[in-house]
Amino acid sequence: MKDQATSKRHIIVGTAGHIDHGKTSLVKALTGVDADTLAEEKRRGITIELGFVFMDTPDPNREILFIDVPGHEKLVKTMVAGAANIDAALFVVAADEGINLQTQEHFDILRILDIPRGVIAMTKADLVDTHRIADLTETMKIFVAGSFLENAPIVPVSAVTLQGIDDLKQALFEIGKGVRERRDTAVFRMPVDRVFTMQGFGTVVAGTVLSGSIQLGDEVDVYPERIKTKIRGIQVRREKNQGSAIGKRTALNLQNVEKSKLRRGQCVAIPGSLVPSYRMDGVFQLLQSAGDVKNLTRLRFYTGTSETICRVALLDRDRLKPGDAAPAQFILAEKIVAKPDDRFVIRSLSPMFTVGGGTILDATPEKHKRFDADMLEGLKRLGGDIEDRIEQIVYQSKNELIDQKKIILKSGRFEHNVADTLATLVDKQVIFEHPDKKAAGYLHKTFFDALKARQVDLVKTYLKEHPAKLEMPLNDLRSEMVKDIEPSTFQLLLSHLIADGILDRDGTNISLMGYRVPLTDGDEKIAEQVELFFINAGIESPREGGVCESLGVDPSRFKKIMASLVNRKKVLRLTPKVSYHCTTFADIKQKVLSLLEKKRSITIAEFRDELGLSRKYAQAILEYCDETAVTKRVGDQHVLYGGEYGKV
Repeated sequence: MKDQATSKRHIIVGTAGHIDHGKTSLVKALTGVDADTLAEEKRRGITIELGFVFMDTPDPNREILFIDVPGHEKLVKTMVAGAANIDAALFVVAADEGINLQTQEHFDILRILDIPRGVIAMTKADLVDTHRIADLTETMKIFVAGSFLENAPIVPVSAVTLQGIDDLKQALFEIGKGVRERRDTAVFRMPVDRVFTMQGFGTVVAGTVLSGSIQLGDEVDVYPERIKTKIRGIQVRREKNQGSAIGKRTALNLQNVEKSKLRRGQCVAIPGSLVPSYRMDGVFQLLQSAGDVKNLTRLRFYTGTSETICRVALLDRDRLKPGDAAPAQFILAEKIVAKPDDRFVIRSLSPMFTVGGGTILDATPEKHKRFDADMLEGLKRLGGDIEDRIEQIVYQSKNELIDQKKIILKSGRFEHNVADTLATLVDKQVIFEHPDKKAAGYLHKTFFDALKARQVDLVKTYLKEHPAKLEMPLNDLRSEMVKDIEPSTFQLLLSHLIADGILDRDGTNISLMGYRVPLTDGDEKIAEQVELFFINAGIESPREGGVCESLGVDPSRFKKIMASLVNRKKVLRLTPKVSYHCTTFADIKQKVLSLLEKKRSITIAEFRDELGLSRKYAQAILEYCDETAVTKRVGDQHVLYGGEYGKV
């Protein structure tokens, strides 16, 4: 059994061209292998299913894999499935017939799929003279001008006489040298283009690995149905293998899955790595040869190896004209899976012909309101560089924290690239990160600022509605905020507001930093009388209710005045029933310190007797000193906080 690390790099070359122009015969002439394996294909003399044939190259680490696709117009969907993941095209035109119907459509599909390179094979060259070859060569140059085939070699060949076969091989070898490694997100994904059973093994699916790698025994899901299974066998080039990786034609033997549940158009991937969706956002490019497309026109949508009916919602116009491109949302008849940057092809319903295609921007979008400026700008960002894309994905999460795993899932980019980009956006304060790694997530500045403002407004409103209070209970603030956001988001906002000096937290209460209870001129005069009352009371401080009664002030008005005095640090409230003027309590605190310097420790009873206080006052004073780290309770004794006695 071979190990995947030693297997060769596959240069995947897809054939394309009109039916009967000799694609399958040409592959056989190049490799000696007939790509048509079905009895019906041999009987009818046409390719019905995808064929797969390998050819060695001078590079021992690379080999060419031909995917032979059908040319019949009724089988274009099979051609799209085969061409979706190729590295290069072997574009076939018969010398005796020239450009034909499927020649044009296959060429359009290759351009839509953004195939980067190719070679043009002029088949049946033995049936025409040199003048015809020269004329058709010039015609082909004009036909492919401005496309990926503009500078492609045009090689006259014959599958019968083998004329030009060696030249075509050399051209393909040169193309193979220029094929770069595919961009790998490191998450295994393989669209299924074949399903079959093998005697003694069971159900097998095959396709081209788009990203990541797979090993024997790995758990996978078959999407969009999310069929859970395990890999019980792997073949690469019809040889057993321990694993496979990006860019390789691969057959996977799936454990305990019936063939009837599998089909072309599904995708085998790591569990949780894809999200089935009824909608796809993308940039829709209409071919110059197509007619106008109106909003909500029904069409056929192809991506990867899947095909489904859709309605196209044009997001910035009512009609798309030939040659134009526009942002669109494709509303699908059934759920499919895809990733951003995947290509898609659009064909008409009936008669079926290719009208355009483009690039997927968002594989799991929400329903959009057409002509919305914010939405259209967001789609532009999704189509921009990686910073723009990641920023937009965070923006789309709105008031909810989105974690790095979900961002990777939606972006279709490498994990390390996403992590680096997130760090950059945090540094720029475009997005904000939760400081607690257990609640890790990101929030866009737009929603971060709006939620902060709302949180501050809630505190302001509370203080306005409760003029006698200095603070809002933290639980009240949290319960209001978490009606619309997660608790972790609330904590992120609160930590920033406190760090920015906007809010102030005192235990389980929240207030505005530097908040002062507002008083009228009349209230200020009463406040002076209240303050004087507490100063004159000395160590035997009065009850607040008694002061209110003595001064004949309305209770609700008195509460506001007391709140202002506490707020301005004129009066210190030790307990709801014990309050002192701040200067008086400063003297009391000094007496506590002096006593403890002499006695090292003191009980409430001893303190009561020393100062001639009632127990209520003595207890309130010492417990407040404990709370504020002046003293520390050890059993029934109170000692200096941090003192030697307290360390024993």
